Amino acid sequence: MIDIHSHILPEVDDGSKNIEQSLEMLKEAERQGITDIILTPHYRHEYLTKKEHIEKNFAQLKTAAKEHDINISLYLGQEIFAFSDMVKSLSAGKLFSMNDTKYVLVEFAAKQEMDISETVYMLKANGFIPIVAHIDRYCYADVETAREIKEIGGLIQVNATPICGSIFHRGKTMSFIKEGLVDFIASDAHYSRSSDMLKAYKVVSKKFGEETARKLFTENAKVLLHK
Repeated sequence: MIDIHSHILPEVDDGSKNIEQSLEMLKEAERQGITDIILTPHYRHEYLTKKEHIEKNFAQLKTAAKEHDINISLYLGQEIFAFSDMVKSLSAGKLFSMNDTKYVLVEFAAKQEMDISETVYMLKANGFIPIVAHIDRYCYADVETAREIKEIGGLIQVNATPICGSIFHRGKTMSFIKEGLVDFIASDAHYSRSSDMLKAYKVVSKKFGEETARKLFTENAKVLLHK
């Protein structure tokens, strides 16, 4: 599997606190069958970590993972909370796209309504391809919202954990998958939040078929890795 949304990079946000925690998370990901991970530290409010610091920690983690014989390829991205100058910052290279592609992982507020479609349109108009992070988490986003995003040219990611039934919006998450609106399923793993990728893969495979599971957990993500 390919995990396109994770908070494994140490000392940059509310994910991993240190490199030891990051290595534990990578080992668990490898046990679950994940072969590639895009590290996507937060860029929002309290997490405005400088790009140079992120790049330094990324290089250190890659070295440590190799030294510990962890067989996972690591890539760098960012989970960007939508803001007015986002396009300008991306174009200037101040923020990370997904593995230096035109794909951008964008986050929105969970409860306070934001115009997701307008943000998607703005990014598309400026040559980027937005991936809406965990759309099932936004209480104001429904299936029609997702359809509009897709019509504009945006892509949609949901988290693995709700699929396993451990939090309340499982039904909403599954409805997005059932309607064929989801492009990626990812872990959104934090050290304090487990990765449920393997469990979720089995659920999706059983309910929607092996082909759908392969697309959502692996095949669709290959374009982000230049594979």
